[in-house]
Amino acid sequence: MAQAASKPVRLVALDVDGTLLGDDGATNRFRSAWNALDERERPLLVYNSGRPINDLFSLVDIDQLPPPDYVIGGVGTMIADARIRKRLQAFTEVLGPPLDVKAVTAVMETVEGAVPQAAVDQHAHKASWRLAEAREEEISAIGQRLASAGLDVKLVYSSSLNLDILPRAGGKGCALVWICRELSVDLDEVVVAGDTGNDREMFDMPRVRGVVVANALAELRRVVEHERRHFLARHSHAEGVLEGLRHWGVIG
Repeated sequence: MAQAASKPVRLVALDVDGTLLGDDGATNRFRSAWNALDERERPLLVYNSGRPINDLFSLVDIDQLPPPDYVIGGVGTMIADARIRKRLQAFTEVLGPPLDVKAVTAVMETVEGAVPQAAVDQHAHKASWRLAEAREEEISAIGQRLASAGLDVKLVYSSSLNLDILPRAGGKGCALVWICRELSVDLDEVVVAGDTGNDREMFDMPRVRGVVVANALAELRRVVEHERRHFLARHSHAEGVLEGLRHWGVIG
């Protein structure tokens, strides 16, 4: 088990579904605990989710989650300054041109069992499909076929179901690194929390400290459980996040 580090935490990046959400009582306790922190001293709060950024704002508007400083949405394909609710176009430019949806679809339609997700889950820089119980070698083969079609993309597979196709510069980790660089936050001043494979990029960031909630899927647990810089919580959902934030000294 990791030991608490002495360096102060300046930024906390948290997944939402399955991490902060999933247990209403725990979510309420997280919101209360975070709001009780002195806003002059508490770390920056970033939500890092597969949801579109407007969905994340709606959770704040109904007082389900505390107001963040920044939001990363669409599995690391959109970033907004939550304090003024303005999308950061500079990051969009880093992602490059929109995905060639026709070319992606042409490849994916040849993959047995692949079904496109709902239109609301598709964005200019994110093509999302459902593909149940795909093995690692199957995902690798799909990546090779997309590359052969001239597509320079990244594949993120999670929950043994969701396959997100993103630009190389996208992803939860890449987006978070970009924010840290813009804000001059060192990676060893960052704590992240998550529960599925699409959070893995955050945990793979060098020197970042992590919180793996107890309900995390094996796809995340097996790649981080031997890393001493990551904390494996005994509690699930937001209760596990609180446990981890206490471990890392964010919450007393």
